Amino acid sequence: RTAPPGIIRAGMATWAAVIALSWAFLEGNASVTPRFDAISSDLQCSGCKFFTKNLRTWVHRKSRPWKKMGNKKREKWVRKSLEKACSKIPDQVCTFKSKGKTEYADFGELMKKGGSHSGLSMSSDIKKELQTVCTELASGYASEIEEGYLSVNKPDKYKVHDDVCVEITGACGAKRGKRVATLSAAPADEDVEDISADLSDLLAKEDL
Repeated sequence: RTAPPGIIRAGMATWAAVIALSWAFLEGNASVTPRFDAISSDLQCSGCKFFTKNLRTWVHRKSRPWKKMGNKKREKWVRKSLEKACSKIPDQVCTFKSKGKTEYADFGELMKKGGSHSGLSMSSDIKKELQTVCTELASGYASEIEEGYLSVNKPDKYKVHDDVCVEITGACGAKRGKRVATLSAAPADEDVEDISADLSDLLAKEDL
């Protein structure tokens, strides 16, 4: 006998959910930025801003002769800048609340501004966390960043913050990473329909 369509559909829905969870699990294990992914969305944005600001400082040191540099030299320059981008972490890193959002900050610079700061927290772990987050972004998205800089005739034409912090990671945007492939998506409805039809034909041949 052929299994009732309702049972087949229920089975396929369960199968689709299992596949989606499996992909999500694999995606999590394959993450190039595990520490970055684990922190709050506020700190993701703040950490990403810190990284891209430092990276721009290193890349833009050689902006004038950029046009005269070939792609190989530009690529080498960007790669060296990526290696240096996380080399100058402030001696004292803290987190505090600014306009309702938690941010990383240089404690010394924050104190120079004066005033009171809510949610202030400082420890060696916060500094290590920012160091790790910065390093993960530099290594995890190096190829995308190199590609971005190589596509322009002036370094400032490439909006590295917008690309990394908004488009790629979604850390500072409303949507999560437009340019990152989503592996955890469940099969489309039409795919489930095709699989259900194939399974139905198979079951029809069996003596259930």
